[in-house]
Amino acid sequence: MTSNNNIPDSDQDLQLSKAYDKVVSGRIEPSQVEDTLFKLLQEAKAYQLESDRSIPVRDKEEARKSIFDQINPTEQKDVKTGSANIYTLSRKKWIWAAAAAALILFTSIFLLQQSSEIEPTLIADAGTSITTVTLQDGSNVTLRRNSQLYKNESSDQHLSYSLSGEALFEVTHNPDREFQVETSEGRVRVLGTTFNLSDRNSETKVYLIEGQIAFETADLNQSVTLTDGEGATIQDLQLSEPFQFEETNVTSWTQKRLTFSERSAGSIADELEFHFEIEIEMEESIRSEILGGSITLEDREQSLTDLEVVLGGNFVQDDKNRYRFQQ
Repeated sequence: MTSNNNIPDSDQDLQLSKAYDKVVSGRIEPSQVEDTLFKLLQEAKAYQLESDRSIPVRDKEEARKSIFDQINPTEQKDVKTGSANIYTLSRKKWIWAAAAAALILFTSIFLLQQSSEIEPTLIADAGTSITTVTLQDGSNVTLRRNSQLYKNESSDQHLSYSLSGEALFEVTHNPDREFQVETSEGRVRVLGTTFNLSDRNSETKVYLIEGQIAFETADLNQSVTLTDGEGATIQDLQLSEPFQFEETNVTSWTQKRLTFSERSAGSIADELEFHFEIEIEMEESIRSEILGGSITLEDREQSLTDLEVVLGGNFVQDDKNRYRFQQ
């Protein structure tokens, strides 16, 4: 079958179509296209990418329908052949249609880029045992039981992770790349250091063992710079003053023990609840008792036995994962 093409090679629409095909196929750079409409679309794309990422964008199908609804339907000639509907457009309307199609394309790319950056990727789940993972930059992260680490972003200048639970971070020093860890209440920004970070019960705690970090609330309204041996907490988006701590008391969980000094029985019970995924009921008068010592974290029943000996009572098991302390 012979195909007749009556469109001259000099036709502006045909030239634009060929140029677009070359850009898409990678044969030429967008900057090499001289067409005014194409340059306008490129400028629109650049402007869109620089716009605030928080601006809501409608579903691409809804956007497509809205854009094409703006093209005056009265100037479209509806020609029906069998089950197909064919429309003819003037040069002016063709330009609008091309602009609309390009805008939909740019919007779709924008949405895909946005979603790929927002969705974190699970890279480590400690489950029922302490787990150590080596990150792409050589940093080591030791996750406590029932803790998860997610990757948010990775580039030559920036590494971003999210933590649920508790972990000990040993970050490889790199002055040219920022290392960041986010939690529900705040985030830690470092260049190279060792710190313990926990995120439980709407409270984020950080203990800096070596180096220097910036500790910020999630809304970025409060920030503090910590140095060796300093810790801080964030609860309900309120940042505490820095305080001193004993490293052994903070990192003993990595050796499957819980070591503490001048610590309330209630906070120790909270530790066991998180570590073994159980619930402990305890009178407030007992929770406020101040204790010092060390108990194992290898076995749930042994941990509870160690604690009940110190408190002078017994843990009664009400069901599989619920215990009640009584004297």
